[in-house]
Amino acid sequence: MTTTQVETYVQERFNMGLREFIKQKVGVENLYDYEVADIMSVDSSLIGKLRKHLGLKKATVFPRQFERSYGEGAVERFKNIIEKPNNSLADAARHFGFCREYSRQVYEKIYGYPYTETFRSKRMEKRRILLDERIKPKRIRSLIKVTEKMESMGLSSHFTTRKHVHEIWTNGYKLVLRTTSKPVMIGTKRYFRISNKINPDYDFIICVCKDNEKDIHYVIPQRAMPKCGIYLIPGAGPGESKYTRFREAWHLLLAHKKGKKRAGRKSELRPGYINFGSRVDQRNSLSSRIKAVIDHRLSTQGG
Repeated sequence: MTTTQVETYVQERFNMGLREFIKQKVGVENLYDYEVADIMSVDSSLIGKLRKHLGLKKATVFPRQFERSYGEGAVERFKNIIEKPNNSLADAARHFGFCREYSRQVYEKIYGYPYTETFRSKRMEKRRILLDERIKPKRIRSLIKVTEKMESMGLSSHFTTRKHVHEIWTNGYKLVLRTTSKPVMIGTKRYFRISNKINPDYDFIICVCKDNEKDIHYVIPQRAMPKCGIYLIPGAGPGESKYTRFREAWHLLLAHKKGKKRAGRKSELRPGYINFGSRVDQRNSLSSRIKAVIDHRLSTQGG
């Protein structure tokens, strides 16, 4: 058979081009030349010549040998184990009952490159997760949620974090954020205490009560905030607490501030900017700004 005749035969019988057919049988199904020749009813030497002419390598012998030794689907099982972020060569070795060194050899033969590259990638991902947890503790996550809420209302905002106090600037107002997640029982009711031991130079205090993994917000004007602090009951009805009217009262921020605008600060920070005290990142969305800080620290540590 000439090459043209083989191409015509494959096209008519298998509805595929010759290169596509041989690539499927050799590269994907890992069939040997003689096995492909049997399917086509030609001499195996012809398949070898065609494969070389098309620039295709021989079938990888190892996967079939591995499956003969460890059962059908062993290659796929190995991949599923090793590709999990927290798994290592030792985990794959333990599953199949061989040593870690052989696991390394298996990886290289299956993937065609050393495990070192994957190990570095996994290590970087773990570092990213750890750094992400450090850079976004509970209060930072609450701060991001509050700022996103304001942005959804059309209020541009920027914030600073100074001496463990989060300050938010929006619509001419200065806000401070306070969070609590540990309620105290007084009688049969659960109270969330918010301390007011901060500089009173603010317009609103945003109190975040973390109740059963749910954030409940109070938008309380400075004039209504007791000097010593406040006890909030998230489940209270209108007649049970005088602070219920401030629960999720975001509309209070929509009214423009009367009188002179607050001096200072606004010239230092512009809407859409994050300032963590030492680094300013000028991305637009909150998630991308936080990610940019993480990526910068990872690249710095990696160097």
